[in-house]
Amino acid sequence: MRLRKYSQRNFWGVISVFWIVLGFGVGTSAQTISLPSKYPSVGDDRIQETSTQLLAQETIQVTPGGFQNRKKVAIAELDLARGGDPQLQAEYQKTMAYDLDFSDLFEPMPNNAQMASQHAKDRQMRAIDYRAWQNLTADILVKAEFEDYGDKGLIRFWGDDVYGEESLVALEFQLAYDSRDRKIREVRRAVHNFTDALVQKYDPEGFPGCAQTYIAFVNAQWKTDRNGKQKKVREIFIMDYDGRNIRQITQDRDLAISPAWAPDGRMLAYTTYRTGNADVYVYNLNTGKISVLAAFPGMNAAPSWSPDGSQLALTLSRDGNPEIYRIRNNGSSPVRITSSRSVETSPTWTPDGSQILFISDRLGAPKIYRVSANGGNPSALTTRGHNDDPDVSPRGDRVVYTSNQGGGGFDVWVSDLSGGNAVNLTSGLSGCEHPSWAPDGRHIVFAHRGQIMVMDADGTDKRRLTDASRIPGENESPAWGPSGLTRKR
Repeated sequence: MRLRKYSQRNFWGVISVFWIVLGFGVGTSAQTISLPSKYPSVGDDRIQETSTQLLAQETIQVTPGGFQNRKKVAIAELDLARGGDPQLQAEYQKTMAYDLDFSDLFEPMPNNAQMASQHAKDRQMRAIDYRAWQNLTADILVKAEFEDYGDKGLIRFWGDDVYGEESLVALEFQLAYDSRDRKIREVRRAVHNFTDALVQKYDPEGFPGCAQTYIAFVNAQWKTDRNGKQKKVREIFIMDYDGRNIRQITQDRDLAISPAWAPDGRMLAYTTYRTGNADVYVYNLNTGKISVLAAFPGMNAAPSWSPDGSQLALTLSRDGNPEIYRIRNNGSSPVRITSSRSVETSPTWTPDGSQILFISDRLGAPKIYRVSANGGNPSALTTRGHNDDPDVSPRGDRVVYTSNQGGGGFDVWVSDLSGGNAVNLTSGLSGCEHPSWAPDGRHIVFAHRGQIMVMDADGTDKRRLTDASRIPGENESPAWGPSGLTRKR
């Protein structure tokens, strides 16, 4: 995450100016599972809904992606075994189709009368006529039923290989809710979990999907700060991966920036100016508790969790110059990793935890460098342009970053970990910042001119997640949270 400076002075100039810098395995037999609680509940009282209208928001698709080599999925109508309503059915259908389409592995088939008729026949026979679904050109058949018991419910999912005539994923989820809106949101969460499990079945490396994940980001609005002054206040928000259910996390009434997820999804580290100095705090999403991680003299900024969650890399200027340090997750035992007269910032870890990538201007314009997590001599990964915001793919094969290589503004680039095979993913957009990988390694979130966008890892299928009608102000610094499923190796 970028160490930003809100000043008219050059970023790489004087340092003393104002700086800103769900888990279960998936099997083919049915399982009864309560939805994981390690992520913040959508209806949690500690989290504010930005707008009730967000429940009906549509995600804006900017550039289309293709359907090359995708499996065609027939989505049968949700069976309402005990009660239910058309809105729930519509929300189920829309969420399932969106998740499957977004995954980049599946093509949801449009519902038609033939599919509805075949689904009715299957229900009557209490069996699946795989040959009939083959004739409808489906590769996969998804079915679900929901039982509503007032303040709780049970939803079952089945995903079947039509040509293999076998079950791929069969899951049950117990839901609890106290309102119709909460019930719909819980059904959405269950659908997200199911589609992530289905993605995991087809991913060559066993990575689950990212439908149940959250994206943290910074929202900037002109407000009265904690000292009674009008300024552009920055607070941290989170939202579902598809841009829905936006809710505010911090209430600092100052500058809360650079959100970074813990690997288990329970905590967010971030930089805050709530005491007047740039310090790093940790917010517990389950309890709402806030704790201080780093408040050393000088600047404390740009936190990044290690893959095992035991420590963080961050920028500290405790010794006079902004350098990369390692620190334990309780704030103890800081270890200096870099040593130079340059500005060192934006650390990010490789998935195996052995190396840290960071930004330095030691050779002029800011470039990406790589160093052992234990320290040593850094090596340059990029050599062209002004580079920033590196983030390593969870698959460990690529790094995404921003680069201005021709004076036309920053674009999102991706390269291998040696810096080779660099590709501009946002050519023609410009004004792009803070790319962050999804935990599936197939998607990237980034900021573009004050709004949050996502795209496939090859730069296609760009979608805008935020706009002024959903959350006013400018949105920046997105960070994609971890998956609730464990990778199957």
